[in-house]
Amino acid sequence: MTDRTLTVDDCWNRIGVWAKGKKTCPKLDEFIHCANCDVFSAAGRQLLEREAPRGYLEDWREIISETKEELVVGTQSAILFRLGDEWLALATHLLDEVVPMRTIHRVPHRKSPVLKGLTNVRGELQLCVSVGRLLNVTRGEISGTNVVKGIYERMMVVSQNGQRYVFPVSEVRGVHRYRREDISDAPATSINCSVHYLKGIIEWEGKHVGLIDHDLLFPALTRGIL
Repeated sequence: MTDRTLTVDDCWNRIGVWAKGKKTCPKLDEFIHCANCDVFSAAGRQLLEREAPRGYLEDWREIISETKEELVVGTQSAILFRLGDEWLALATHLLDEVVPMRTIHRVPHRKSPVLKGLTNVRGELQLCVSVGRLLNVTRGEISGTNVVKGIYERMMVVSQNGQRYVFPVSEVRGVHRYRREDISDAPATSINCSVHYLKGIIEWEGKHVGLIDHDLLFPALTRGIL
């Protein structure tokens, strides 16, 4: 059995540009940086051309031969979040980013219940709105055995057709995939918010999640801030 251990003289760490202390390699006068040196290049070729470690090819052979999980086609994705005690979902492609809570600056002489004010996101002032107020979600505190420690309020930045809004949420849980047939009607008794802006209800970990109809949400937010 051959010894597959390869020893490389890493002179670049001893006397070259990555050495601690004084750089004493005489080749630096010619090449300026070790990356330009033929010794460095030759060492790289040695590493790339060396024999595979014992068991490496066997391990990959097993991985490749494993039965692959079939991908479920026809699914859609939504970002799950909580407002008060209410779980809601919004199409993932509308989400630009999730950011920590920011200071909200009120706009003088504007008394819209939907417009909270302006907030700074990456150096740009964005309109901050209350989706909870629009959906008539009462502010509350989630309780029970499923509470996760370390939950923090966040802000979601969403956009559609040039319209961009920021709104605070009680919690962001992540992306959930579902199929069209998983959507059920949204009776008023199954969820404590206005069903007018919902496409329906989807199930997630035993909870009813209101799937927001973004084609209704964005025009309503625009009307609400005027």
